Amino acid sequence: MNLEQKDVEEIVRRTVEETLTSLGVEHDSPLEMQKDFQHLREWRRSTESVKSKGLLAAFGFLFAGLLGALVIGIKDLLHG
Repeated sequence: MNLEQKDVEEIVRRTVEETLTSLGVEHDSPLEMQKDFQHLREWRRSTESVKSKGLLAAFGFLFAGLLGALVIGIKDLLHG
């Protein structure tokens, strides 16, 4: 069986369309698809930012608590 170039292109086109459709992607409107991917990227970046800032805040509270405990311990030790 010898396929011509146009046959191969048609098979590839249909395969890609079916794959995108099965993934829930509207291949007929590429601009909408690009907007959806941009929205997902922005959502990912914002959640990463919240996670890193939350982690930084948690370490800050932990450090402040340890520093406070150290200061209270030193004051207690010096004033007996």
